[in-house]
Amino acid sequence: MYRSRLFLIAFLISLLGTLARPAWAFDEINKSFLGGVALGGYDAVSYFTDGRAIKGDKAHTLDWKGARWLFSSEANRERFATSPEAFAPQYGGHCSNQMSLGNLSDIDPNVWKMIDGKLYLFGHDAGRVRWSSETRQRIREADSHWLNFLAS
Repeated sequence: MYRSRLFLIAFLISLLGTLARPAWAFDEINKSFLGGVALGGYDAVSYFTDGRAIKGDKAHTLDWKGARWLFSSEANRERFATSPEAFAPQYGGHCSNQMSLGNLSDIDPNVWKMIDGKLYLFGHDAGRVRWSSETRQRIREADSHWLNFLAS
């Protein structure tokens, strides 16, 4: 009886440590908790080629930087595979507005802005609107915070 309780307690402590770890860990690419999908399953290339957010298809996937990326077509998957840095969102797909404030936050793939050929994603429209004023300053702040996250 004593051994089984001890085993149960050890198991629960181990389980708690495993479950808590992802909440504290920094992932360079913002991805879903289950499945590790980047951009909520949206096609990163479509923002550039179609000027809109298009849901990706599980038939066209690519693993890059620890995340699974979905694409709406094989052509877009190939474009990304050839030059992922050209199509990947800034700050690993974390909210650009929150990054400028030093925070990691999730995004709404339908709220985005293209600035100088780079994709910036936001959690909600208020953040995107905030970036309409003093855009360069917001990018400098977000870039600085992003480097700090990468260094940790």
